[in-house]
Amino acid sequence: MSVRRKLIGALLMLIVAVSIVSLLDIVMLYFLKDLAQVYIIYRNIVHAVVALIVGIVIIQLFASATVIWLKRGREAYLVRNVILVLGYIVLGFVIASILGLSGESLLASATFSGLVIGLALQPVLSNFFSGLLILLSGYIKPGQDVRIAGGIPLSLLAFPAYKFFSRDYAIPSLRGKVLEIGLLYTKILDIDGNVVKIPNNMLFSSSIVLEETSESRRVQIRYEFPVTCSPDIVLAELHRVFRSILNDYNLYIEEQSDKQYYIVLLVTTTPSDTKTREFRSKLLKEFIDIHRELILSGLCTQTQSSTR
Repeated sequence: MSVRRKLIGALLMLIVAVSIVSLLDIVMLYFLKDLAQVYIIYRNIVHAVVALIVGIVIIQLFASATVIWLKRGREAYLVRNVILVLGYIVLGFVIASILGLSGESLLASATFSGLVIGLALQPVLSNFFSGLLILLSGYIKPGQDVRIAGGIPLSLLAFPAYKFFSRDYAIPSLRGKVLEIGLLYTKILDIDGNVVKIPNNMLFSSSIVLEETSESRRVQIRYEFPVTCSPDIVLAELHRVFRSILNDYNLYIEEQSDKQYYIVLLVTTTPSDTKTREFRSKLLKEFIDIHRELILSGLCTQTQSSTR
């Protein structure tokens, strides 16, 4: 259904609703006089119910028309949710006006009921207002690749440092693509293909890392070789292997981990079309294979495992 048809449908729905309410008033007040007194008592309630039903339909039609008009782009569902929120707020004021509620009465009733409802629906309201802030501020947007973490990025490196292969920063997080930002939760498609629904209050209070898929990520891999392996031979073998599989890299003898081992550091970048974890695993496998070849060829003496 096109945008024009949805807008025409919303206009026709409004005209039909006004016509039905007017016709109902005429029938009840002039033709069914026995029911006129009862109808007058509940007249505002009937009008409010009709306005509620028609208002919801019209708001949904306008929101759907917006999605079609924006051609279902990344911003389409963002604008749709904003229209829904504003539409329901306006509809609430219209119904309150039909029921004859003044500003003073609304304020008085909201004071007590707001406390009760606020305490009872605290998680729901927290998600709702967090979702509203996310939608209006552009905190994240549909289509973005993100990492969602509970805090700031921290290094997993601990002491002693030589017990770890890499000095890359690791972020305990959920990684994926933002599918839709709703009023209560946000849908994320994670790297395993699962759709994860995250409450908006948790999302709004988390650290968000925006990822650019076209950028390469720097990778550092550290591997221990025993001092019985000549550093010159080790570096020559590593250069021979990595020169054929890497376009840009650097090798260093970084430090001596203890009296029996020294550390070789490889610095390179992950190709944009390759997963970092798989790429690091491949490079680490090359380290292990080279070490084994040196041991089998007698260029290194067999010692305790160097992959501690």
